[in-house]
Amino acid sequence: MLEQRIQHACEELGWSRLPEVLYQHAEQASKENISYLEFLDNLLQEELRAKYERIILTRTRFARLPFQKTLEEFDFTFQPSVDERRMRDLATMRFLSHQENVIFLGPPGVGKTHLAVALGLEAIRQRHSVYFTTANDLVESLEEAHEKGTIRRKLRQYTKPALLIVDEIGYRKMNCVFRSKWPPIPENSGHLFR
Repeated sequence: MLEQRIQHACEELGWSRLPEVLYQHAEQASKENISYLEFLDNLLQEELRAKYERIILTRTRFARLPFQKTLEEFDFTFQPSVDERRMRDLATMRFLSHQENVIFLGPPGVGKTHLAVALGLEAIRQRHSVYFTTANDLVESLEEAHEKGTIRRKLRQYTKPALLIVDEIGYRKMNCVFRSKWPPIPENSGHLFR
């Protein structure tokens, strides 16, 4: 009866980890003569860790990152032009609170995507929302939403996250325009959008 009440209470509270570790912690508390408050604290800390892990998992899934690589996995010796100290400073996410943009410029293959993903993972770890897309996918989805009349909803998808990572800017030419709003751009104007 007591086990069922505990199980039911955990379900009602949305606690998934506590039922898994309750008896392990109870046994440890008995063996080591742990106080009731310490026992309760151990259980609550387990549940908080599990909740944090669920948040990270959910936000990582939502972010649609192409892979998971951290700043620790980046080889700064391979790419000495990247300032490691500056990257560690960016990983504090102060630029988010200051509402600043970060742009990585360089030729293909130097690690721009790796660094962007690493910052995205760090932002998620610090409980910020993140969304990853390529410039081409962004423009195509906005153009499609414009044609369907759902542009406001689509814009919210890109503006809601605390950190929007747009990869492959300038990677390939994009032929698109929201024709009903903007005048045509001359062929050789050098603009990204036509």
